[in-house]
Amino acid sequence: MILFVFDTEEERDKFIYIYDKYKKTAIYTIKLFISDNYIVEDLLQDIFIIIAKNLQKIDETDEKRTRNYIITITRNYCKSHLRKAARSKEDFIEEVEESYSFSTSQNREDILDGILHKESYQRLVDEIKQLDDKYRIALELKYITGLDDVQIAKIVGTTKKNIQMRIYRAKLMLRKRLEDLYV
Repeated sequence: MILFVFDTEEERDKFIYIYDKYKKTAIYTIKLFISDNYIVEDLLQDIFIIIAKNLQKIDETDEKRTRNYIITITRNYCKSHLRKAARSKEDFIEEVEESYSFSTSQNREDILDGILHKESYQRLVDEIKQLDDKYRIALELKYITGLDDVQIAKIVGTTKKNIQMRIYRAKLMLRKRLEDLYV
């Protein structure tokens, strides 16, 4: 958790509430751009520092607007980070070489496993992005933001049963698409 000194206890409580509620959403958004967990954690801290500095702009009672605000800040920060990384490719390559020593076969296997895991994760993310909005939104709200079916139904404006069916169908579609990729 990030520690700050706030002027009032109310500001501190507001920040803690926003951090706890939207941390998963921010992580998911970051992982759309970056797969290295260490960099994800660094960017998450940077993003919440920005949010803390702009706390007065956030109305935590308007969940949809707050979520969109955090996603927008996160996307923009990730894009900026990637632009900076592209400008300093040589430094980045040196970092990767230092991080991954190819001296033993075990390290090579670990790297290969990491690459395969990263590719599988990216395929899943790509397939989720291609789902119809009604299925994609239901999945994201359920598994990324951690909302229950009743809360999702209220946000989307439908019934709990309808949300459960959308999530079920989305899983079926993803399973079929991913099976087609690997067969």
